Amino acid sequence: MLTNPPIRRSVMLLCFGAAGLLLAAEWHILRSQPDPVAIPIRPTRVSQLATLLRSPLPNMVREARLVIRLAPKKLEYYEGDTLIKQYDIAVGQADWETPVGHFSVLDLRENPLWKHPITGEAIPTGPNNPLGSRWVGFAYDDEYHIGIHGTNQEELVGQAVSHGCVRMRDGEIQELFQKLAIGTPITVSPD
Repeated sequence: MLTNPPIRRSVMLLCFGAAGLLLAAEWHILRSQPDPVAIPIRPTRVSQLATLLRSPLPNMVREARLVIRLAPKKLEYYEGDTLIKQYDIAVGQADWETPVGHFSVLDLRENPLWKHPITGEAIPTGPNNPLGSRWVGFAYDDEYHIGIHGTNQEELVGQAVSHGCVRMRDGEIQELFQKLAIGTPITVSPD
């Protein structure tokens, strides 16, 4: 295997260098985010690393991006300038509107925990969880988290019923989830 001492030393230095970068990234994340216990859907360091190692290169090559159109309640998945697929969605209701603007994917989670925005009740993964099986977070403030997620009420897709999030049919979010990476651009448009 690695019997040549200079090569063995080079590999060892690369490993230590990578470990140092990971520690620096961990320190930066810990210093820049509030207490993760208080916000249950913040990305974990392990899931961020797994996501970064899993798919950013294919995503960059594809130039994937999402466009969410609120009025027609559609989510469009593009690779470059080519529309690959369009999905029906549910959007934020009156006084809980989905934010408009330019965002990027900040968090990717399978089987997420949901915390009710008003009561604070935590709902674990399963058939009663309104997030369905996938969470794609793209907007955060101190109290609220906005993302694209599945739903346990697929009959509401096509309506303005959420607390600001974008709901998709669970099978469709599972399909889309596989094509996304941290940093994928998202544009939310009113029309």
